[in-house]
Parts: sequence; C-alpha cells; structure tokens
Amino acid sequence: MELNFNIFNIIILIGIFQGFVFGVIVFFNKNYRLSSNYFLVCTALALSINNLQYLIIDIELVKKLYFQIPFEFLIMPMFYVFVNMYLQIKLFKSTIVFILSPFVLSLMFRIFVKLALVPLSNKTVQTLLTFEEYLSLVFSILMILIILFKIYNYEKSRTEFNLSDVKAKTRWLKQALIIGIVTCASWLFVIKDNIARFEEDLSTYYPLWIIISILVYWIVYKGIIETRILNQRFDIRNNTIKSIPITKKVLPLSDDLFLEIENAIINEKLYLNPNLSLERISEKFDLSVSHLSRIINKNSDHSFTDFINHLRINESKKLLINPDYENYTIEAIGYESGFNSKSNFYTAFKKETQKTPSAYRSSK
Repeated sequence: MELNFNIFNIIILIGIFQGFVFGVIVFFNKNYRLSSNYFLVCTALALSINNLQYLIIDIELVKKLYFQIPFEFLIMPMFYVFVNMYLQIKLFKSTIVFILSPFVLSLMFRIFVKLALVPLSNKTVQTLLTFEEYLSLVFSILMILIILFKIYNYEKSRTEFNLSDVKAKTRWLKQALIIGIVTCASWLFVIKDNIARFEEDLSTYYPLWIIISILVYWIVYKGIIETRILNQRFDIRNNTIKSIPITKKVLPLSDDLFLEIENAIINEKLYLNPNLSLERISEKFDLSVSHLSRIINKNSDHSFTDFINHLRINESKKLLINPDYENYTIEAIGYESGFNSKSNFYTAFKKETQKTPSAYRSSK
C-alpha cells in the first residue's frame, strides 16, 4: 500500500511524535515527575492524538476513520488544571467535573450517532458534526479567556514582593495562550471551509495541524522546564526563610546611617526582591531618594543598582557551591538571588566575577 506522504505530513508527524516523547520523559524521569506535569502531558497527548486521527486518513493509511474520540474537548480542560496547579490555585473537584462534561457529552453523542437505531443520512451526520465542532471551538475560546483571567488575577494579587511566597513566571503561559488563539482562528477557517471530516482532500487542515505541532512543543518544553524551576525555587525559598533569625539584629542608633541601611537590606534580605528600588528603601528609612543615593554612592563606591546586585551575586555564589543545590538550574538560583531574568543574572554575575554562573559552579 502506497502512503500519501508529503512535507506537511512529515512536519505534522514529527509534532505528534514529540508529544508522545515528552510524555515518556515526564513519566520516567524523576526530575519532571510532578503532578502538574501529568496534566501538561495530557494536554500534549490530546493535541497529538487529535492530529493523529486526521493524519492517518490524510496519508491514506485508512480510507475512513469510522469513530473519532473528541480529544479537542480535552485539550483546554487539561491545560486549565495544569495552570491552576502551576499557579498554586486551589481547584475544586466540581470544577474539574464541569469542564470535563463537554468531552463526556460529545463522546456519548458520537456513540449515539454511530449506533443510531434509525439510520441517519450523510447530510444529517455532517450537519450534526459540524455543529459539534463549532461548539468545541467556542468551548476552547471560552477556556482560553478563563485561563487568561486567572493569570490576570494571579499577577494582580502578587504585585508586592513577599519573602514567604514565590511568584511563578506567567509570561510563557500567555505566549502559549496566544498560540492557542491563533490555533482557534485557523480552526474556524477550516470549519467554514467545511472540509475537515467530509472530503478526501484534507490539505486545508495542514496550517492548523502545524500550529498545533508548534503548540505541543511550546507548552510541554516550556512547561516542564518552568515547573521544575518553580519547584526548585520553592525549595530554596523555604531554606532562605528558615535561615532568617526570628529576632533580627537591631543596631543602636548612630551617625552611621549607611551601616543601618546595609544591615537592614542584608538581615531582612530585601535584595531578594527583584523590584527593589531606591524609592522603596527611601520610604523605609524616611529619606529622600537623592539623599539615599548619595549615602550609598559615598560609602559603597557603587551605584544603588551595583550595590544591590553585589549582594545578590554573593547570595547566588552561596547557592551555586551548596551541594544541596548542585542539580538545581541556574535560572532557579538566579531568580532566588533576586534577579528578574536569566540574562540580567548572567550579565551582572560576569561583570563582577569575570565568569558565568555555570563556570563559577564548575570551578568550585
């Protein structure tokens, strides 16, 4: 039997394959075997298997797929659960049952159509399945909007730095959802063109399948990495909090205002706040920004930014050579030292030590 393979099929098949590969990695690699990652893998598998159902028809492995499982109704619910777990948001069982109900209802509908005692004409089946596909599209868009709203509320509730709380990175989630919106736009075009299930030529589906392949790679690759970093940050932060004395050292009032400021920043670990600014410190000590800046410049021979980065780099050095964190990512250590990005951490670290964080860790 000669298969109908082309460059688009190959790209799509690679995307399907990577979904299964990521699943194996998560289930068998202890570094990624986390509850939230299981739902991330379920999202990728739902995307991959949904593509696979159509691909085996397109490459003419079979002439017709007699029964298709509605995995499109599982994609966003699985991702929704993952996002809630990643952001440490409590999720009720009733909510999970509710968002999974469209999948169950769609599956029952398809079984009914397949086993209908009264034969249905092809036109009737086509109309019913097209309507179901529109519902699936609307459901996916609503789920994307709900997740975006969750992310917005999460970010809004964590505008202030809290040493007892680790703020998860959400930018990659929003990027994944943007790809999801593009996917839905392509999906709408396919439905309107009405080729998906009812014609031999499925080429109009190619752009949608390729976008889904990109989405699989993005959400799983970024997801398992970001989840690992976040969990490592929780571990480091918990140990950081334990290392802070219950009774902080209080210096007697003196003329050495810089010493008081420096000790407050160090003892209270204020430098771990990636958004720490002159304004915040000046408010704490009831000083003007310009006066505080002059004090730091005069006594530390550094600008405020360099002074704070120096403290952050000292913190990162301790973490990099700590055997408890030898398998932790550079990103997790950088974030937990007070830097707001990997690039800023590398730049500041190399500026002060003439080495990258990785080279410094290897040399110790």
